[in-house]
Amino acid sequence: MTELDKTSALTILTTEHHTLQMVRTANIADATGRAGHLLSTISASMIALGFVAQVVPLQVLLTLVLVIFSGLFLIGLATLFRAVELVIEDVQAGLGINRIRHVYGDLEPSTKDVFVRQMHDDTAAVEADAGQTGWRKSRRPRLIGTALTVAGLVNLVNGLVAGTIAGAASGLLNAGLTWSIVIGSVVAVAVIAAFGVAIGKIGRRGVAPIDIRYPRNQ
Repeated sequence: MTELDKTSALTILTTEHHTLQMVRTANIADATGRAGHLLSTISASMIALGFVAQVVPLQVLLTLVLVIFSGLFLIGLATLFRAVELVIEDVQAGLGINRIRHVYGDLEPSTKDVFVRQMHDDTAAVEADAGQTGWRKSRRPRLIGTALTVAGLVNLVNGLVAGTIAGAASGLLNAGLTWSIVIGSVVAVAVIAAFGVAIGKIGRRGVAPIDIRYPRNQ
């Protein structure tokens, strides 16, 4: 490759590198923004219910909790699945950056030892670059990695909302305070576990095997 060809290639690669980095930044902002809006909506609803609780009977309050939190749960589901999509898009952008970094090293071999991030685009390298394999002694590193994402946070919040709905419904059925708490807790744990497994599977299907899903153009 001539010096002119190298210069042109470097310009194209750095432009694409910058574009992919902007995509990752936008994804992070989108995910955190959606999670923040969800938490703000839940907080505002709880404050409003706190004021209402002072002037309405318990049955009316439980009905309002049931209706409002059902809507919040639906909003949470939309936020959850969008957060999973953003994780997949972020991994795709990270894959592209890894490929570009590898070409940087090919264009100028003396720079290969300078890079501290991954230079390969296989599944293991992309996961390592994303921190998924940081828990080397863990039996389920991917599950832990999923739980620590924005999607994992939203899933936790959704589980608590689902537990509140179940507790309110139990109260309306005169289950008693103790049973309402127990039922709400069980439902919360079940929802968190079920959707945690679901988003983990969706994420793995979306990014693995990466070398097949996003093959290099020959």
